[in-house]
This record gives sequence, structure tokens and C-alpha cells, in this order.
Amino acid sequence: MKAIPILNVYYLLCYAWGHAQERDTKRLATLDGLSSVHDLLGKVLATGVNRLFRRGIDRGYVERREDLAGIRGKLAVSDTAKRALRARCRAACDLEELSADILPNRILRTSLGHLLARETGLHRGVRAEVRSAYSRLDGISHLRLKRSTFGQVQLGGSRRLYQFLLSVCRLLHESSIVDEKTGRSSFRDFRRDEATMWRLFEQFVTGFYEREQREYRVNPTGRRIRWAERDWATDADRQRIPIMEADVILESAERRIILDTKYYTSALSGWGGGPGKLHSPNLYQLLAYLRNREATRPDGPKHEGILLYPQVETEFRVDVRLEGFRIQARTVDLNQRWQDICDEMLGTIAV
Repeated sequence: MKAIPILNVYYLLCYAWGHAQERDTKRLATLDGLSSVHDLLGKVLATGVNRLFRRGIDRGYVERREDLAGIRGKLAVSDTAKRALRARCRAACDLEELSADILPNRILRTSLGHLLARETGLHRGVRAEVRSAYSRLDGISHLRLKRSTFGQVQLGGSRRLYQFLLSVCRLLHESSIVDEKTGRSSFRDFRRDEATMWRLFEQFVTGFYEREQREYRVNPTGRRIRWAERDWATDADRQRIPIMEADVILESAERRIILDTKYYTSALSGWGGGPGKLHSPNLYQLLAYLRNREATRPDGPKHEGILLYPQVETEFRVDVRLEGFRIQARTVDLNQRWQDICDEMLGTIAV
């Protein structure tokens, strides 16, 4: 599969992470000359941090302990006694102060620091921007980033820019490769990682349809699909049955579509020079979704299914009826102009 152009990668990220309003012409012009994804993420992260400072960086109450002549805040009785502070007319006190040294900002500064220290060099201009943003966060603590760190962040609904930038940090972290001998890290181009791109493609498709069309409600009752027959003998049996969860469900008064995204280096299987065939598990899975959702939600238009793949070599379109359900398989070319990608995406769900 050809590497997706950097500008299109940025579009994918914006839609996937609910930040499509960031696609303004001025910002896109500064990204067009970049050639690597770590340059892209570095520039996006540095630019975003500068924007945070212009509008006001988040602060929160951070607890610290001080030895004071009087008592302020909460008295740390055990520590005061253990260190015999009373003999010196002092007391250990736990104080809360409003500080910028909070977890989201620590993640931002640590990620910027990792970018500056990577083996793979950043573009000179991007490096300068990253260093400037890193300096603006002076006084913010570093931390040891782990996958679980990102799950500890709590942000309100109005912190969309923070959510976007922390998603960038997470992608940088997940794409890092650490040399066990030297301890130094380098960056793996996530465009070549099928699992990462599959997840990103799914999130992009959901975000795109939420923003760019008004005919369908997107996942109006969630993505979970109930099994039509649920006669479990025991709780242990029930726990062994997998959950059915579609990628995207689109509903209108006229249509109900279950859309499943796939991301393969080869969208079709086949051998011997014959026509390629859809991957059997993809088709069987989609049929299971259609059967069970039709059975558990019979009121409304007949369900139909779409398998959506990124275009690898040639465009293909399949439109068949199986077991009474209309099923389509479509490709979208992520290497073309973005407006053409938009047209293909909207055409996929057109009647």
C-alpha cells in the first residue's frame, strides 16, 4: 500500500479525533511541505501548545508538602512527629496550590522532550518550533509515559484542543521504538502499521459521517448489537460469547446501514490469476451483524451492510443481495485530493 500523503494523514487525524475544524487553509499551507509523519505530529503538537498559551493553559490544584513555622493547610501529624519538627517550632503541612504542573501538561512537555531526543531527526524548522513549545512549558514536570497514563487524564467537554493534542501524544508514544542497548527511542512511521491505521481509519469514518452529512444519524443507539437468541445455560457460558459491536451504524427514515471498516495491505484474497474475492470472515461477520440487528430491531427499513476498504491497487465495488440483505463492498482512495476523498465517502452511502 502506498504511503498516504502527509496532508491527508492530518485530515484523517482531525476527523478521527473530533477536531475537523482545524482544517483551516492557513494551517494546512504550513503542513504541505512536510515529508514525514513525525514532522507532522511534531508541528501539530508545537502549534497546539502555542495556541494553548494564547488562550490560557489549564491549571489545577496540586498538593505539596512544606515545613512551616505555623500550621497552614492540613497538618501532616505523622511526618511532623517522625522528624521532630515541633522541637524546631515547625510543622509539616500539606498545601494545595493552583499550578500548571498537572497531568495533561506533563504529558505535553514529556512528549515534546521525546521528540527532541529521538534518533530520527526532525525537520530543522519543526525542531525549532518543538523546542520553543517545550521551553514555554518550563516548570512543568516530566513523567515516565506509559499506555495507562493517558487513561488517567480527566478533561471536560470544553477541552477539545487538549483532547486533540493528547491524542497526538498518545500516537507518538505508541509509535516509539526503544533500543534496549542504548535506551534511545526512534519513531516508527505508523502509516506502515496495519493495526494503528485500521483503528485510525475506523475513527476517521465515524468522525467524517458525523460532521459531513445530515441525512443519517450516526450510531444513534450505540454500536452494540444484541444476539437474537440469548438462551445461556450458565453465566460462564454467557461470558464466553463474544460481543457484537459494529464500527458505524447509520440510520434514517428510509435506510439502516451497518458499515464495517477494514484496513488491509491486500483488500481482496485470491490466487491463480483469477478475480480477487472478499475476505470470508469480513462477509460472515457483517451477515451476523445484519441478521441479529434485524431480528432484535425489526421496526424500520430493512438493514443493509457496507464493507469499506482503503484502495490498495485498483478500485472495486461489489453490490449483491445475500439472505435478503443488500451488501456492498467499496474502496476509498486515500492518496487522492481531499475533496475527491470526501466525494467518495459521501458516494459510499448514497442510494
